[in-house]
Amino acid sequence: MAQRFVSFPSWDHEIDISGLLDGDGGKLLHEYANIELEDMEHHVKIIARKGWDILRYPCFQKFLFLHLDLSRSPVYNRILKEIQAGNLFLDLGCGLGQDIRRLVQDGAPAEHLIGLDLERDYINLGFELFNDQQKLRSVFLAQDFAEDTPEISRLAKRIKIINSGYFMHLWNWEKQLNAAKRMIQLVLPGSGSIICGVHFGSQSAGMWKNVPPGFEEMFLHNRESLSKLWNQAEKETKTSWKFECVEEDDEYCRDLDPEGCRLRWIAEQE
Repeated sequence: MAQRFVSFPSWDHEIDISGLLDGDGGKLLHEYANIELEDMEHHVKIIARKGWDILRYPCFQKFLFLHLDLSRSPVYNRILKEIQAGNLFLDLGCGLGQDIRRLVQDGAPAEHLIGLDLERDYINLGFELFNDQQKLRSVFLAQDFAEDTPEISRLAKRIKIINSGYFMHLWNWEKQLNAAKRMIQLVLPGSGSIICGVHFGSQSAGMWKNVPPGFEEMFLHNRESLSKLWNQAEKETKTSWKFECVEEDDEYCRDLDPEGCRLRWIAEQE
């Protein structure tokens, strides 16, 4: 079923973000980035507007980089322990790198964390947001995930955890399938590797009509179709995974589509 686009948000200078700043995002900015509470709203809105002007992702208009979605995953504590044990973590579509900073704040060694984003400008905005360019020892790659580069090749079969937060849903079925297979090819062989993420999904799976300007065609999944895609990736890579996906109600997703929802998923290699 094709999805009907309702309204694409425009920039709102007057949006109230006090609720977000009172939560984990504001706490991270205060405790990790040492931003004073009275300066925080102005600082965050400047960064968000700069991100919006690069490409109009709704996540900047909605300040989703303050949500710290990875920390809400049921496997977050396991991920943290794996990184503390010396395993590598890859954050795909890292954007401003908020999940990496949260991991560092929670005790993960920064040198075991790798962020990847297509836009170097977003990575730089992350340093500006968190005031840590001179101290953060994590590695950030600015490239297309589908592109074979020496940097990506060096990561093959070395990554223990991959986070795909609001990443795969940006494409059609075929490109999402290719991304899933590429993730599987990067992780450590054998049991125990974790790939997790969140999707902008829909109760009715299908191509999304009226995709915003500047975006590729997008296939919106429901729980069943995302499981089917992952099963196909398993077969084509000859690997075995335990895949779980839950549907979460989300106002932001419903603003974009009347049947919109957030899909939170976890794949664990068997």
